Amino acid sequence: MRNPVMGLPSARLLQTLPAQTRLLLSILLRDLAADARARSRTSWDSRKAFVAAYWATVAVYAGHIARLLASRELPRRRQPFRIVQKGYPDIFAADWAEASRQYSDRRDLTGLGASMFPDATLLVEHVPVGRISYNGRIWLPGEWHPEDRPLYDNRIPPGA
Repeated sequence: MRNPVMGLPSARLLQTLPAQTRLLLSILLRDLAADARARSRTSWDSRKAFVAAYWATVAVYAGHIARLLASRELPRRRQPFRIVQKGYPDIFAADWAEASRQYSDRRDLTGLGASMFPDATLLVEHVPVGRISYNGRIWLPGEWHPEDRPLYDNRIPPGA
């Protein structure tokens, strides 16, 4: 079946973006689609049909746009997130949750405290998309400010 989003004028313009930008957006949209599908299932299980339908629609369109942005010349990785941490080898992860979990597992294995165990930078290709703090939460790249909210909070179950 043909991707219906491809018929939109703006969609053709998206395809003219630089390859690395399209790759980054495609990966993030695929992640958004997976999160939206999980929220749809949770809503459906809670008998919230309209909310479930909304999230299912978000998932479908995010997937369509992600496929539109991805092209044959761009690599498609099962683990697009790379965790870079000073003094440690890079780790690859499939999504936010796995990146948080792998960082936290490494932290627990070392037994180091917050002052000794460094934060990590989360990259997609060579673009920083997050910073993982000692507690395993993922924040926007850069310095933390008290009003910041995490991009991924490992205390909140998926789909909640």
